[in-house]
Amino acid sequence: MEFDGALEEGLRAFDTKIPCHPSGEIDVLAVDRARQLTIIDFDVTFDDGLLLRGMGHFDWIVRNMPNVQRMYREQAVNFSLPPRLFLLAPQFSPLLRSVARQITRPQIHWVRYHTVDAPGGPAILFEPVAGE
Repeated sequence: MEFDGALEEGLRAFDTKIPCHPSGEIDVLAVDRARQLTIIDFDVTFDDGLLLRGMGHFDWIVRNMPNVQRMYREQAVNFSLPPRLFLLAPQFSPLLRSVARQITRPQIHWVRYHTVDAPGGPAILFEPVAGE
């Protein structure tokens, strides 16, 4: 929640840990500068299950859109646009990226993150993954 704009300019988080049975919890819900609902899921390990979890969350949001609209009517979300999906992990396996190339909906934004030492203490560096 404290990294507004760090993944993408204008991206603002507004809720975390949203339960969506049977897919566990959505890590973060956000809205981008085009007012598009954005699902952000992350993992702290090298785990191909992140894709399944993210797709499950996307499916849950789409199937429950009337409830999601009621839950977040106070947010500036354009619910006529399809949700976006960001998946963050320290690394993505070649198998995962190969499978992901075949997914046409939703468009998945893949982001690697790295912890780095900074003068004020540890920091997180986000690196978009494109066309691998």
